[in-house]
Amino acid sequence: MTEAESPNPAGAPLPSGTPTQGLKIGDYVIIDTLGHGSMATVYLARDVTGHEVALKVFQEGPGVSPTMLERFKREAEASKKLRRHPNIMKVYATGQDGAYHYIVMEPIRNSRTLEYLMESQPLSMNELLEIGIKIARALHYAHSRNIFHRDVKPSNIMVDEFGEPLLTDFGVAELVDWPSMTISGALTGTPLYMSPEQARMDTAGPQSDIYSLGVVLYEAITGMLPYSTQHSAPIKQVLEAVKTETPRRLRHYRRDISPDLEAVILKAIEKNTGRRYHDAESFASDLERARTGRRVSARLATTLERLVDLARRYDQFFVAAAVMLAMASGGAFYLRSQLLNARYANLLSKAHLRNLILRGSNFSPGTAASDQPTVWNEIRMARRDMAASKWVQAREGFAAAIALARSAGDARTASLAALELARCEIMLGRSDAALGTYHDIIVNSDASPVTADMAQLEAVQLALLHGAQKEAVSYLNLKPLPIEGPLRDALRCLSGEISAQAFADRLPYMPERLRNDFHLALAIRYRMEGNESASATHLRRVLQFSAPSSEWPAPFARALLEQRRN
Repeated sequence: MTEAESPNPAGAPLPSGTPTQGLKIGDYVIIDTLGHGSMATVYLARDVTGHEVALKVFQEGPGVSPTMLERFKREAEASKKLRRHPNIMKVYATGQDGAYHYIVMEPIRNSRTLEYLMESQPLSMNELLEIGIKIARALHYAHSRNIFHRDVKPSNIMVDEFGEPLLTDFGVAELVDWPSMTISGALTGTPLYMSPEQARMDTAGPQSDIYSLGVVLYEAITGMLPYSTQHSAPIKQVLEAVKTETPRRLRHYRRDISPDLEAVILKAIEKNTGRRYHDAESFASDLERARTGRRVSARLATTLERLVDLARRYDQFFVAAAVMLAMASGGAFYLRSQLLNARYANLLSKAHLRNLILRGSNFSPGTAASDQPTVWNEIRMARRDMAASKWVQAREGFAAAIALARSAGDARTASLAALELARCEIMLGRSDAALGTYHDIIVNSDASPVTADMAQLEAVQLALLHGAQKEAVSYLNLKPLPIEGPLRDALRCLSGEISAQAFADRLPYMPERLRNDFHLALAIRYRMEGNESASATHLRRVLQFSAPSSEWPAPFARALLEQRRN
Protein backbone atom coordinates (compact mmCIF):
# COMPACT_ATOMS: atom_id res chain seq x y z
CA MET A 1 0.00 0.00 0.00
CA THR A 2 1.39 3.44 -0.86
CA GLU A 3 1.19 6.45 1.40
CA ALA A 4 -1.22 8.07 -0.99
CA GLU A 5 -3.76 5.34 -0.39
CA SER A 6 -6.16 5.24 2.52
CA PRO A 7 -4.18 4.38 5.65
CA ASN A 8 -6.99 2.38 7.15
CA PRO A 9 -9.43 0.86 4.66
CA ALA A 10 -12.89 0.17 5.95
CA GLY A 11 -12.99 -2.94 8.06
CA ALA A 12 -9.21 -3.27 8.42
CA PRO A 13 -8.39 -4.18 12.03
CA LEU A 14 -6.18 -1.83 13.99
CA PRO A 15 -3.48 -3.29 16.27
CA SER A 16 -4.19 -3.30 19.95
CA GLY A 17 -1.67 -1.71 22.31
CA THR A 18 1.64 -0.08 21.45
CA PRO A 19 4.59 -1.79 19.76
CA THR A 20 6.65 -3.91 22.16
CA GLN A 21 10.00 -5.67 22.13
CA GLY A 22 10.17 -8.36 19.44
CA LEU A 23 7.39 -6.91 17.26
CA LYS A 24 8.25 -6.79 13.56
CA ILE A 25 7.20 -3.70 11.63
CA GLY A 26 8.07 -3.89 7.97
CA ASP A 27 11.58 -5.37 7.81
CA TYR A 28 12.51 -4.15 11.29
CA VAL A 29 12.33 -5.89 14.67
CA ILE A 30 11.96 -3.71 17.77
CA ILE A 31 14.56 -4.34 20.48
CA ASP A 32 14.25 -1.28 22.76
CA THR A 33 12.47 2.05 23.28
CA LEU A 34 14.55 5.19 22.80
CA GLY A 35 12.02 7.92 23.49
CA HIS A 36 8.51 9.32 23.14
CA GLY A 37 7.36 12.35 21.17
CA SER A 38 4.09 14.22 20.87
CA MET A 39 2.97 12.08 17.90
CA ALA A 40 5.28 9.08 17.65
CA THR A 41 7.60 6.78 19.55
CA VAL A 42 11.20 6.09 18.56
CA TYR A 43 12.46 2.52 18.97
CA LEU A 44 15.82 0.86 18.59
CA ALA A 45 15.36 -1.86 15.97
CA ARG A 46 17.32 -4.27 13.78
CA ASP A 47 16.98 -4.61 10.04
CA VAL A 48 17.18 -7.86 8.06
CA THR A 49 21.00 -7.62 7.95
CA GLY A 50 21.25 -7.30 11.74
CA HIS A 51 22.21 -3.61 11.72
CA GLU A 52 20.68 -1.33 14.33
CA VAL A 53 18.43 1.53 13.25
CA ALA A 54 16.15 4.04 14.96
CA LEU A 55 12.52 3.38 14.01
CA LYS A 56 10.09 6.28 14.47
CA VAL A 57 6.60 4.78 14.55
CA PHE A 58 3.27 6.54 14.24
CA GLN A 59 0.31 4.29 15.03
CA GLU A 60 -3.18 4.89 13.74
CA GLY A 61 -6.05 4.36 16.10
CA PRO A 62 -8.86 6.03 18.05
CA GLY A 63 -8.19 9.68 18.78
CA VAL A 64 -5.63 10.05 15.98
CA SER A 65 -6.58 12.97 13.74
CA PRO A 66 -5.93 13.21 9.98
CA THR A 67 -3.74 16.26 10.72
CA MET A 68 -1.41 14.19 12.92
CA LEU A 69 -1.04 11.58 10.19
CA GLU A 70 -0.45 14.31 7.62
CA ARG A 71 2.29 15.81 9.81
CA PHE A 72 4.02 12.44 10.08
CA LYS A 73 3.87 11.87 6.32
CA ARG A 74 5.15 15.39 5.72
CA GLU A 75 8.09 14.78 8.05
CA ALA A 76 8.89 11.54 6.24
CA GLU A 77 8.81 13.21 2.82
CA ALA A 78 10.92 16.21 3.89
CA SER A 79 13.45 14.00 5.68
CA LYS A 80 13.92 11.81 2.60
CA LYS A 81 14.65 14.85 0.45
CA LEU A 82 17.20 16.20 2.93
CA ARG A 83 18.89 12.95 3.99
CA ARG A 84 22.29 13.84 2.54
CA HIS A 85 23.06 16.85 4.74
CA PRO A 86 25.33 15.97 7.70
CA ASN A 87 23.43 18.22 10.12
CA ILE A 88 19.94 16.98 9.31
CA MET A 89 18.77 13.77 10.94
CA LYS A 90 19.68 11.01 8.48
CA VAL A 91 16.74 9.00 7.17
CA TYR A 92 17.24 5.64 5.43
CA ALA A 93 13.68 4.75 4.45
CA THR A 94 10.01 5.30 5.16
CA GLY A 95 7.06 2.96 4.93
CA GLN A 96 3.82 1.60 6.28
CA ASP A 97 2.87 -1.75 7.77
CA GLY A 98 -0.87 -1.86 8.40
CA ALA A 99 -1.71 0.87 10.87
CA TYR A 100 1.97 1.53 11.61
CA HIS A 101 3.65 4.34 9.66
CA TYR A 102 7.38 4.49 10.18
CA ILE A 103 10.57 6.40 9.43
CA VAL A 104 13.87 4.50 9.54
CA MET A 105 16.66 6.71 10.83
CA GLU A 106 20.27 6.57 11.88
CA PRO A 107 20.44 5.56 15.57
CA ILE A 108 21.97 8.42 17.57
CA ARG A 109 23.61 7.20 20.77
CA ASN A 110 23.80 9.39 23.88
CA SER A 111 22.17 12.33 22.12
CA ARG A 112 20.62 15.31 23.89
CA THR A 113 18.31 18.05 22.70
CA LEU A 114 19.67 21.57 22.77
CA GLU A 115 16.80 22.36 25.14
CA TYR A 116 18.09 19.74 27.60
CA LEU A 117 21.66 21.04 27.34
CA MET A 118 20.48 24.62 27.92
CA GLU A 119 18.62 23.47 31.04
CA SER A 120 21.26 21.16 32.49
CA GLN A 121 24.66 22.58 31.63
CA PRO A 122 25.98 25.79 30.08
CA LEU A 123 27.65 25.44 26.70
CA SER A 124 30.64 27.59 25.82
CA MET A 125 30.17 30.50 23.43
CA ASN A 126 32.25 28.67 20.82
CA GLU A 127 30.07 25.53 21.12
CA LEU A 128 26.86 27.56 20.77
CA LEU A 129 28.14 29.43 17.72
CA GLU A 130 29.30 26.18 16.12
CA ILE A 131 25.79 24.76 16.61
CA GLY A 132 24.24 27.93 15.18
CA ILE A 133 26.52 27.92 12.11
CA LYS A 134 25.82 24.28 11.28
CA ILE A 135 22.06 24.51 11.81
CA ALA A 136 21.91 27.70 9.71
CA ARG A 137 23.65 25.83 6.87
CA ALA A 138 21.30 22.89 7.31
CA LEU A 139 18.38 25.30 6.94
CA HIS A 140 19.98 26.84 3.84
CA TYR A 141 20.24 23.35 2.35
CA ALA A 142 16.54 22.71 3.08
CA HIS A 143 15.54 26.11 1.69
CA SER A 144 17.48 25.43 -1.53
CA ARG A 145 15.22 22.39 -1.97
CA ASN A 146 12.04 24.41 -1.35
CA ILE A 147 11.49 23.07 2.18
CA PHE A 148 10.87 25.53 5.04
CA HIS A 149 11.03 24.06 8.55
CA ARG A 150 8.67 26.55 10.30
CA ASP A 151 9.29 25.14 13.81
CA VAL A 152 12.97 25.72 14.65
CA LYS A 153 13.34 25.57 18.44
CA PRO A 154 15.76 24.06 21.00
CA SER A 155 13.85 20.78 21.33
CA ASN A 156 14.11 20.24 17.54
CA ILE A 157 17.92 20.44 17.56
CA MET A 158 19.68 17.28 18.71
CA VAL A 159 23.36 17.16 19.73
CA ASP A 160 24.96 13.74 19.26
CA GLU A 161 27.72 12.09 21.28
CA PHE A 162 30.38 13.83 19.16
CA GLY A 163 28.87 17.27 19.71
CA GLU A 164 27.40 17.45 16.19
CA PRO A 165 24.03 19.25 15.97
CA LEU A 166 21.20 17.68 13.99
CA LEU A 167 18.03 19.44 12.83
CA THR A 168 14.97 17.26 13.37
CA ASP A 169 11.15 17.22 13.17
CA PHE A 170 9.96 18.51 9.81
CA GLY A 171 6.37 17.70 10.83
CA VAL A 172 5.03 21.19 10.06
CA ALA A 173 7.48 21.95 7.25
CA GLU A 174 6.24 23.74 4.16
CA LEU A 175 7.00 21.66 1.06
CA VAL A 176 6.52 23.85 -1.97
CA ASP A 177 5.56 20.91 -4.20
CA TRP A 178 3.05 19.57 -1.63
CA PRO A 179 -0.42 20.99 -0.90
CA SER A 180 -0.28 23.45 1.99
CA MET A 181 -1.18 21.95 5.35
CA THR A 182 -1.77 25.34 6.96
CA ILE A 183 -5.41 26.28 7.44
CA SER A 184 -6.13 29.92 6.68
CA GLY A 185 -5.99 31.93 9.89
CA ALA A 186 -4.15 29.17 11.80
CA LEU A 187 -0.80 29.40 13.59
CA THR A 188 2.05 27.14 12.51
CA GLY A 189 5.05 26.79 14.82
CA THR A 190 5.86 27.39 18.47
CA PRO A 191 4.83 30.92 19.61
CA LEU A 192 7.98 31.87 21.55
CA TYR A 193 10.23 30.98 18.62
CA MET A 194 8.05 31.91 15.65
CA SER A 195 8.68 34.92 13.45
CA PRO A 196 6.47 38.05 13.45
CA GLU A 197 5.01 37.04 10.07
CA GLN A 198 4.04 33.64 11.51
CA ALA A 199 2.50 35.37 14.54
CA ARG A 200 0.46 37.50 12.13
CA MET A 201 -0.49 34.26 10.30
CA ASP A 202 1.15 35.51 7.10
CA THR A 203 3.14 33.30 4.73
CA ALA A 204 6.28 31.85 6.32
CA GLY A 205 9.40 31.37 4.22
CA PRO A 206 13.19 31.02 4.62
CA GLN A 207 13.50 34.23 6.62
CA SER A 208 11.03 32.87 9.17
CA ASP A 209 13.41 29.98 9.93
CA ILE A 210 16.30 32.47 10.22
CA TYR A 211 14.32 34.47 12.77
CA SER A 212 13.51 31.35 14.82
CA LEU A 213 17.15 30.22 14.85
CA GLY A 214 18.13 33.72 15.92
CA VAL A 215 15.76 33.49 18.90
CA VAL A 216 17.18 30.04 19.79
CA LEU A 217 20.75 31.43 19.79
CA TYR A 218 19.68 34.54 21.73
CA GLU A 219 18.20 32.35 24.48
CA ALA A 220 21.09 29.87 24.46
CA ILE A 221 23.66 32.67 24.82
CA THR A 222 21.87 34.91 27.36
CA GLY A 223 19.58 32.46 29.15
CA MET A 224 16.65 34.74 28.33
CA LEU A 225 14.24 35.23 25.46
CA PRO A 226 14.45 38.55 23.59
CA TYR A 227 11.08 39.71 24.95
CA SER A 228 9.73 40.77 28.31
CA THR A 229 7.42 37.73 28.12
CA GLN A 230 8.97 34.34 28.91
CA HIS A 231 7.92 30.68 28.73
CA SER A 232 5.02 30.93 31.18
CA ALA A 233 3.24 33.86 29.49
CA PRO A 234 -0.20 33.40 27.86
CA ILE A 235 -0.05 32.74 24.11
CA LYS A 236 -1.87 35.98 23.26
CA GLN A 237 0.73 38.00 25.18
CA VAL A 238 3.58 36.07 23.57
CA LEU A 239 2.23 36.66 20.05
CA GLU A 240 1.85 40.37 20.72
CA ALA A 241 5.46 40.57 21.96
CA VAL A 242 6.72 38.65 18.91
CA LYS A 243 4.86 41.00 16.57
CA THR A 244 5.63 44.36 18.21
CA GLU A 245 8.24 44.25 20.97
CA THR A 246 11.76 45.43 20.14
CA PRO A 247 14.25 42.73 21.22
CA ARG A 248 16.43 43.59 24.19
CA ARG A 249 20.16 44.06 23.64
CA LEU A 250 22.13 40.87 24.40
CA ARG A 251 24.84 42.83 26.21
CA HIS A 252 22.31 43.78 28.88
CA TYR A 253 22.64 40.18 30.05
CA ARG A 254 26.23 39.31 29.13
CA ARG A 255 28.95 41.94 28.93
CA ASP A 256 31.38 39.47 27.33
CA ILE A 257 29.34 39.33 24.10
CA SER A 258 31.12 41.19 21.31
CA PRO A 259 29.27 44.08 19.61
CA ASP A 260 29.62 42.22 16.29
CA LEU A 261 27.97 39.04 17.60
CA GLU A 262 25.22 41.12 19.16
CA ALA A 263 24.63 42.82 15.80
CA VAL A 264 24.47 39.46 14.00
CA ILE A 265 21.87 37.98 16.37
CA LEU A 266 19.78 41.15 16.37
CA LYS A 267 19.84 41.25 12.55
CA ALA A 268 18.54 37.68 12.46
CA ILE A 269 15.58 38.65 14.66
CA GLU A 270 14.68 41.92 12.96
CA LYS A 271 10.92 42.50 12.82
CA ASN A 272 11.36 44.06 9.40
CA THR A 273 12.17 41.25 6.96
CA GLY A 274 13.93 43.77 4.70
CA ARG A 275 16.65 44.21 7.33
CA ARG A 276 16.80 40.52 8.29
CA TYR A 277 19.28 38.15 6.63
CA HIS A 278 17.99 37.25 3.16
CA ASP A 279 19.26 33.68 3.34
CA ALA A 280 20.54 31.32 6.03
CA GLU A 281 24.01 31.04 4.46
CA SER A 282 24.57 34.77 5.03
CA PHE A 283 23.56 34.29 8.66
CA ALA A 284 25.97 31.35 9.01
CA SER A 285 28.81 33.33 7.42
CA ASP A 286 28.33 36.27 9.78
CA LEU A 287 28.22 33.94 12.79
CA GLU A 288 31.49 32.40 11.59
CA ARG A 289 33.11 35.83 11.21
CA ALA A 290 31.89 36.95 14.63
CA ARG A 291 33.31 33.79 16.20
CA THR A 292 36.75 34.41 14.71
CA GLY A 293 36.79 38.17 15.35
CA ARG A 294 36.45 39.21 11.69
CA ARG A 295 34.27 42.05 10.39
CA VAL A 296 30.59 41.14 9.95
CA SER A 297 28.03 42.53 7.53
CA ALA A 298 25.49 43.20 10.29
CA ARG A 299 25.33 46.46 12.19
CA LEU A 300 23.15 47.70 14.98
CA ALA A 301 20.18 49.80 13.85
CA THR A 302 20.55 53.51 14.50
CA THR A 303 18.17 55.43 16.73
CA LEU A 304 16.71 57.14 13.65
CA GLU A 305 15.99 53.77 12.00
CA ARG A 306 14.28 52.55 15.16
CA LEU A 307 12.17 55.72 15.31
CA VAL A 308 11.17 55.30 11.66
CA ASP A 309 10.15 51.69 12.38
CA LEU A 310 8.17 52.85 15.39
CA ALA A 311 6.44 55.52 13.30
CA ARG A 312 5.49 52.94 10.64
CA ARG A 313 4.21 50.50 13.22
CA TYR A 314 2.07 53.09 14.98
CA ASP A 315 1.39 55.42 12.07
CA GLN A 316 -2.24 56.07 13.02
CA PHE A 317 -1.24 57.04 16.54
CA PHE A 318 1.40 59.49 15.29
CA VAL A 319 -0.99 61.06 12.77
CA ALA A 320 -3.55 61.63 15.53
CA ALA A 321 -0.85 63.04 17.79
CA ALA A 322 0.31 65.41 15.04
CA VAL A 323 -3.23 66.73 14.54
CA MET A 324 -3.62 67.31 18.27
CA LEU A 325 -0.32 69.12 18.47
CA ALA A 326 -1.22 71.33 15.52
CA MET A 327 -4.44 72.32 17.27
CA ALA A 328 -2.72 73.14 20.52
CA SER A 329 -1.75 76.71 21.40
CA GLY A 330 1.84 77.79 21.76
CA GLY A 331 1.68 77.74 25.55
CA ALA A 332 0.03 74.34 25.67
CA PHE A 333 2.61 73.04 23.19
CA TYR A 334 5.45 74.30 25.38
CA LEU A 335 3.90 72.73 28.50
CA ARG A 336 3.34 69.41 26.69
CA SER A 337 6.96 69.42 25.49
CA GLN A 338 8.18 70.03 29.02
CA LEU A 339 6.08 67.17 30.37
CA LEU A 340 7.29 64.82 27.63
CA ASN A 341 10.91 65.78 28.31
CA ALA A 342 10.43 65.15 32.03
CA ARG A 343 8.86 61.77 31.33
CA TYR A 344 11.70 60.87 28.97
CA ALA A 345 14.32 61.92 31.55
CA ASN A 346 12.55 59.83 34.20
CA LEU A 347 12.45 56.76 31.92
CA LEU A 348 16.10 57.28 31.00
CA SER A 349 17.06 57.47 34.67
CA LYS A 350 15.20 54.24 35.36
CA ALA A 351 16.92 52.57 32.43
CA HIS A 352 20.33 53.67 33.71
CA LEU A 353 19.44 52.48 37.20
CA ARG A 354 18.35 49.07 35.88
CA ASN A 355 21.56 48.80 33.87
CA LEU A 356 23.61 49.60 36.98
CA ILE A 357 21.75 46.93 38.95
CA LEU A 358 22.40 44.38 36.21
CA ARG A 359 26.06 45.34 36.07
CA GLY A 360 26.36 45.17 39.84
CA SER A 361 24.82 41.71 39.82
CA ASN A 362 27.31 40.49 37.22
CA PHE A 363 30.63 41.90 38.37
CA SER A 364 32.28 43.78 41.18
CA PRO A 365 34.42 46.96 40.75
CA GLY A 366 37.84 46.29 39.35
CA THR A 367 36.86 42.96 37.81
CA ALA A 368 37.57 42.30 34.15
CA ALA A 369 34.57 41.45 32.01
CA SER A 370 35.93 38.00 31.31
CA ASP A 371 36.21 37.30 35.04
CA GLN A 372 32.63 38.24 35.93
CA PRO A 373 31.08 35.92 38.54
CA THR A 374 28.02 35.24 36.38
CA VAL A 375 25.12 33.04 37.41
CA TRP A 376 26.50 30.05 35.55
CA ASN A 377 29.95 30.51 37.05
CA GLU A 378 28.35 30.31 40.49
CA ILE A 379 26.41 27.20 39.45
CA ARG A 380 29.55 25.55 38.06
CA MET A 381 31.52 26.20 41.25
CA ALA A 382 28.65 25.00 43.43
CA ARG A 383 28.35 21.80 41.39
CA ARG A 384 32.06 21.18 41.91
CA ASP A 385 31.46 21.48 45.66
CA MET A 386 28.56 19.02 45.34
CA ALA A 387 30.80 16.55 43.52
CA ALA A 388 33.29 16.85 46.39
CA SER A 389 30.50 16.39 48.99
CA LYS A 390 31.05 19.94 50.30
CA TRP A 391 27.37 20.43 50.88
CA VAL A 392 27.51 23.65 52.95
CA GLN A 393 29.70 25.42 50.39
CA ALA A 394 27.53 24.11 47.56
CA ARG A 395 24.38 25.38 49.27
CA GLU A 396 25.93 28.84 49.65
CA GLY A 397 26.99 28.82 46.00
CA PHE A 398 23.55 27.93 44.72
CA ALA A 399 21.97 30.55 46.99
CA ALA A 400 24.32 33.15 45.46
CA ALA A 401 23.41 31.95 41.94
CA ILE A 402 19.70 32.31 42.75
CA ALA A 403 20.23 35.87 43.98
CA LEU A 404 22.22 36.80 40.86
CA ALA A 405 19.64 35.27 38.53
CA ARG A 406 16.73 37.00 40.25
CA SER A 407 18.49 40.39 40.18
CA ALA A 408 18.87 39.97 36.41
CA GLY A 409 15.21 38.94 36.06
CA ASP A 410 16.14 35.40 35.04
CA ALA A 411 13.62 33.34 37.03
CA ARG A 412 14.20 30.32 34.80
CA THR A 413 17.87 29.89 35.77
CA ALA A 414 17.03 30.79 39.38
CA SER A 415 14.66 27.80 39.48
CA LEU A 416 17.35 25.52 38.08
CA ALA A 417 19.78 26.64 40.81
CA ALA A 418 17.00 26.20 43.40
CA LEU A 419 16.59 22.55 42.35
CA GLU A 420 20.27 21.96 43.15
CA LEU A 421 19.90 23.93 46.39
CA ALA A 422 17.07 21.62 47.52
CA ARG A 423 19.34 18.62 46.95
CA CYS A 424 22.03 20.19 49.12
CA GLU A 425 19.45 20.75 51.86
CA ILE A 426 18.55 17.03 51.72
CA MET A 427 22.17 16.00 52.17
CA LEU A 428 22.49 18.40 55.11
CA GLY A 429 19.49 16.79 56.80
CA ARG A 430 17.27 19.82 56.25
CA SER A 431 14.30 18.07 54.66
CA ASP A 432 11.78 20.80 55.56
CA ALA A 433 13.94 23.43 53.85
CA ALA A 434 14.29 21.16 50.81
CA LEU A 435 10.52 20.61 50.59
CA GLY A 436 9.91 24.34 50.87
CA THR A 437 12.34 24.98 48.01
CA TYR A 438 10.71 22.27 45.90
CA HIS A 439 7.32 23.86 46.57
CA ASP A 440 8.55 27.26 45.34
CA ILE A 441 9.90 25.73 42.12
CA ILE A 442 6.71 23.79 41.35
CA VAL A 443 4.44 26.81 41.76
CA ASN A 444 6.82 29.16 39.90
CA SER A 445 5.27 29.67 36.46
CA ASP A 446 8.64 30.84 35.09
CA ALA A 447 10.39 27.55 35.93
CA SER A 448 11.05 25.37 32.88
CA PRO A 449 8.80 22.29 32.55
CA VAL A 450 11.83 20.01 32.98
CA THR A 451 12.87 21.70 36.24
CA ALA A 452 9.32 21.82 37.61
CA ASP A 453 8.69 18.14 36.79
CA MET A 454 11.91 17.03 38.51
CA ALA A 455 11.10 19.18 41.55
CA GLN A 456 7.67 17.56 41.77
CA LEU A 457 9.14 14.04 41.53
CA GLU A 458 11.82 14.70 44.14
CA ALA A 459 9.40 16.43 46.52
CA VAL A 460 6.99 13.48 46.40
CA GLN A 461 9.87 11.05 47.00
CA LEU A 462 11.19 13.02 49.98
CA ALA A 463 7.76 13.36 51.58
CA LEU A 464 7.09 9.62 51.21
CA LEU A 465 10.48 8.76 52.72
CA HIS A 466 9.44 10.66 55.82
CA GLY A 467 6.04 8.95 55.94
CA ALA A 468 4.20 12.16 55.08
CA GLN A 469 1.71 10.74 52.60
CA LYS A 470 -0.72 13.66 52.81
CA GLU A 471 2.12 16.06 52.07
CA ALA A 472 3.19 13.89 49.12
CA VAL A 473 -0.35 14.10 47.74
CA SER A 474 -0.28 17.89 48.13
CA TYR A 475 2.85 18.05 45.96
CA LEU A 476 1.16 15.84 43.37
CA ASN A 477 -1.70 18.33 43.28
CA LEU A 478 0.42 21.47 42.99
CA LYS A 479 0.54 21.11 39.22
CA PRO A 480 -0.77 18.69 36.61
CA LEU A 481 1.35 15.61 35.96
CA PRO A 482 3.37 15.60 32.73
CA ILE A 483 1.05 14.77 29.83
CA GLU A 484 3.00 11.66 28.89
CA GLY A 485 6.36 9.98 29.25
CA PRO A 486 8.48 8.31 31.95
CA LEU A 487 8.25 11.12 34.53
CA ARG A 488 4.48 10.72 34.55
CA ASP A 489 4.90 6.96 35.02
CA ALA A 490 7.30 7.50 37.94
CA LEU A 491 4.84 9.80 39.72
CA ARG A 492 1.99 7.36 39.08
CA CYS A 493 4.13 4.58 40.57
CA LEU A 494 4.86 6.63 43.69
CA SER A 495 1.18 7.50 44.06
CA GLY A 496 0.18 3.83 43.81
CA GLU A 497 -1.71 4.28 40.56
CA ILE A 498 0.47 1.64 38.89
CA SER A 499 2.33 -1.21 40.59
CA ALA A 500 6.04 -1.22 41.31
CA GLN A 501 6.45 -4.26 39.09
CA ALA A 502 4.66 -2.61 36.17
CA PHE A 503 6.96 0.40 36.47
CA ALA A 504 10.03 -1.86 36.81
CA ASP A 505 9.04 -3.62 33.59
CA ARG A 506 9.12 -0.30 31.75
CA LEU A 507 12.52 0.77 33.07
CA PRO A 508 14.66 -0.89 30.37
CA TYR A 509 12.82 1.15 27.73
CA MET A 510 13.28 4.50 29.43
CA PRO A 511 15.95 7.14 28.64
CA GLU A 512 19.31 6.22 30.16
CA ARG A 513 19.87 9.69 31.58
CA LEU A 514 16.78 9.30 33.79
CA ARG A 515 17.16 5.68 34.87
CA ASN A 516 19.00 6.51 38.09
CA ASP A 517 16.11 8.82 39.11
CA PHE A 518 13.59 6.11 38.32
CA HIS A 519 15.50 3.43 40.24
CA LEU A 520 15.38 5.78 43.24
CA ALA A 521 11.60 6.15 42.79
CA LEU A 522 11.28 2.35 42.72
CA ALA A 523 13.46 2.01 45.82
CA ILE A 524 11.16 4.40 47.69
CA ARG A 525 8.03 2.62 46.45
CA TYR A 526 9.40 -0.77 47.60
CA ARG A 527 10.35 0.74 50.98
CA MET A 528 6.76 1.96 51.37
CA GLU A 529 5.62 -1.62 50.75
CA GLY A 530 8.07 -2.97 53.31
CA ASN A 531 10.21 -4.77 50.72
CA GLU A 532 13.61 -3.61 52.00
CA SER A 533 15.57 -6.10 49.90
CA ALA A 534 14.09 -4.84 46.62
CA SER A 535 14.52 -1.27 47.83
CA ALA A 536 18.23 -1.83 48.46
CA THR A 537 18.63 -3.46 45.05
CA HIS A 538 17.30 -0.40 43.28
CA LEU A 539 19.37 1.96 45.43
CA ARG A 540 22.44 0.07 44.23
CA ARG A 541 21.15 0.40 40.67
CA VAL A 542 21.07 4.19 41.16
CA LEU A 543 24.81 4.05 41.85
CA GLN A 544 25.30 1.76 38.87
CA PHE A 545 23.60 4.13 36.42
CA SER A 546 25.15 7.34 37.78
CA ALA A 547 28.15 8.52 35.81
CA PRO A 548 30.04 10.16 37.39
CA SER A 549 29.36 8.58 40.76
CA SER A 550 28.72 12.02 42.27
CA GLU A 551 25.81 12.69 39.89
CA TRP A 552 22.48 13.24 41.62
CA PRO A 553 20.69 11.20 42.99
CA ALA A 554 23.72 8.92 43.64
CA PRO A 555 24.79 10.77 46.84
CA PHE A 556 21.23 10.48 48.20
CA ALA A 557 21.01 6.77 47.33
CA ARG A 558 24.40 6.16 48.96
CA ALA A 559 23.23 7.90 52.14
CA LEU A 560 20.01 5.82 52.19
CA LEU A 561 22.04 2.60 51.82
CA GLU A 562 24.28 3.63 54.71
CA GLN A 563 21.22 4.36 56.87
CA ARG A 564 19.93 0.87 56.08
CA ARG A 565 23.23 -0.75 57.10
CA ASN A 566 23.25 1.18 60.37
